[in-house]
Amino acid sequence: RSRHRKVQRQRRERIPLPSAAIVGYTNAGKSSLLNTLTGAGVLAEDKLFATLDPTTRQMPIPGGGKLLLTDTVGFVRRLPHRLVEAFKATLEEAVVADFLIHVVDASSPDAARHAATTLQVLGELGVRDKTILTVMNKADLLDGHAFLREPGSLVISTKTGQGIDELKAKLYAMAADRKETSVLFIPHSRYDVISALHEAGCIEKREMEDEGVRITCNLPPRLKPLEKEFGASPIQS
Repeated sequence: RSRHRKVQRQRRERIPLPSAAIVGYTNAGKSSLLNTLTGAGVLAEDKLFATLDPTTRQMPIPGGGKLLLTDTVGFVRRLPHRLVEAFKATLEEAVVADFLIHVVDASSPDAARHAATTLQVLGELGVRDKTILTVMNKADLLDGHAFLREPGSLVISTKTGQGIDELKAKLYAMAADRKETSVLFIPHSRYDVISALHEAGCIEKREMEDEGVRITCNLPPRLKPLEKEFGASPIQS
């Protein structure tokens, strides 16, 4: 499965889309959130390791863009030693994602401990320095009771839709912040380069000029060397 995930990730990297991994303690509602944001029919069961193999779906972004969202295995405390490596292997997507969405079950009396466990594992994976958006889920189960809210977090309910629009707006902004646009000037004699850009699906705008084609694009890592060769000027969006 690790090889399968690697192949799938390499395919996605050919198209330079922003990506986020959905992480959190088991049963926090990660799969339900993925379903809500993307309309994906992903298994959402109240069961340990219901999502052992990550699932990635596309979330449309206004203006024609897309954000890749990946559901990951639920975190747990005192994981049996024989499962530790397999467990961490499923979190490869958290390592390569641009940012993380940390889902916490706000209705759980152990919410703080669950959140701490998740952050501890993220630290062990070396991804605590990534941007982390905390989402307090299951607001519909709170019945007006006070709960421990993480600073800067959003309160939502995947069941009722509470807070989902606000969450989407936040994700749109985070995806836009990640995006780095380059401008390449490709001579007419190098249509092989233009063809490669088309194949990568990264062209946002093209302008024909006498000496060549000026292309505004969002380059995947494997095509970054084109910036030096064709006088790219990076533009942070």
